[in-house]
Amino acid sequence: MVKRHHTTAALAIALLLWIPACSDDAGGGNVVDASTPTSDAWPAPRDDLVPRVGTDDAVDIATWNIENFPQLSTSPRFVADLITSVELDLIGVEEIASVDAFNELVARLPNHSGVLSTHEYRPGEYQKLGFIYRDDYITLSDPVLLFEGDTYEFPRPPLQVTVGINTGATTVEFTAIVLHLKAGRDFSDRQRRTAALITLQAHVSDLVAAGTTDVLLLGDFNEELTTTGGMNVFAPFLDAPSSYNMRTQQLEAVGGVSFPPTGAMIDHVIATVGLDDEFNGTFAQISRLDQQFNGYGTAVSDHLPVIVSMPILQ
Repeated sequence: MVKRHHTTAALAIALLLWIPACSDDAGGGNVVDASTPTSDAWPAPRDDLVPRVGTDDAVDIATWNIENFPQLSTSPRFVADLITSVELDLIGVEEIASVDAFNELVARLPNHSGVLSTHEYRPGEYQKLGFIYRDDYITLSDPVLLFEGDTYEFPRPPLQVTVGINTGATTVEFTAIVLHLKAGRDFSDRQRRTAALITLQAHVSDLVAAGTTDVLLLGDFNEELTTTGGMNVFAPFLDAPSSYNMRTQQLEAVGGVSFPPTGAMIDHVIATVGLDDEFNGTFAQISRLDQQFNGYGTAVSDHLPVIVSMPILQ
């Protein structure tokens, strides 16, 4: 299966000038399907801004904290161009600060839809979680907010969906959960992340026991995997290697950076072993957009997309 076509300049690096502008805010409710059709009002996104990472034989999945999106009024266009250039098929996104900007981003992407949590800290104030996905062969169930009342562990409730991949020749289904844990370096912040992962692992264990064996967790964990403190936080998953694969652990061990301001790897992907065949020994990657795209930190994000690939489209 060929996912898409590219221009001959698909590996070019473009250096852009960014024009500051103001972002907007919008309200929401509990959970909403924010899918929007591609609008003819938007030009086709560019596919030549940064090197391609996605491949035609894989479903390329990313977690991406798009810092307080949108940083600028032009950010939806740039993010659409980057998604198209990197070639991402399913993206768990964090820190969506404008429903309108999210809808514009999805509308700019041909053959894509999106789902978005409408959880709010208080009316009109939020950093939402969501998914953007290729809707020509990927389907998502209605999203479900998890642990909505557990604000100590989860200041932003995780968002859970069932992902279906159907190309005619290939059919795969799994549960995906996107999350954004408590930020901060204080002992109390780490305590909250520790409590969150105890609760989350128990939830995933219940899913597996009930027959949902293929589960993917992705998001901004605000924690490194390879430090002593981080290993304590991730212990519910690290201590069960026969049940979980920490798909970003090796990447962090060799110096992977997902948060350039501190040089840390705090965005991660964890999968149950039920998905081992789908990942087929592949390793996580980071697209260094901060080094490839001038003005990235100002116009897009302080985080980088962390990418895992399922080579199941052969």
